[in-house]
Amino acid sequence: MERLDGAARRAVARIPASLPYRLLAAGRPVAAGTLLDISVRGAALLADRRPAAAHDLVLELRGPDGSAALAVPAELVTVDPDPFGGWVIRLRFCASPESAACRELARVVAVLRSRFHARQSALARERLGLHPGEAYGRYGPPAG
Repeated sequence: MERLDGAARRAVARIPASLPYRLLAAGRPVAAGTLLDISVRGAALLADRRPAAAHDLVLELRGPDGSAALAVPAELVTVDPDPFGGWVIRLRFCASPESAACRELARVVAVLRSRFHARQSALARERLGLHPGEAYGRYGPPAG
């Protein structure tokens, strides 16, 4: 997809995530750190050091509930310096949608999305207060 200003836009929205990960190349660790965001198609990772260019990448992570480790085949898209220190690694996932890894990844992303939206809703209520209609329920204030 493309925006009006000509910049590319993701077809699938990324969800902010702060999960530990390990990035493997041909079975050997090349980076470890924390996820910045994730979707079923890719992820952005924060790493302390710049990983060497590598092939046969696999992103290993655990679900937000501490579930079993998930291993998703990936390809390196970019590695950029993070303005706050370290490196931002961007990956595109290569697993077929029918694979077990992709199904498990979709489950993890759904849990993260649900938690993110719940936090955003709670934050909005805390900062803005109840919407006038919510104070009385669905049908507004009692008659009379």
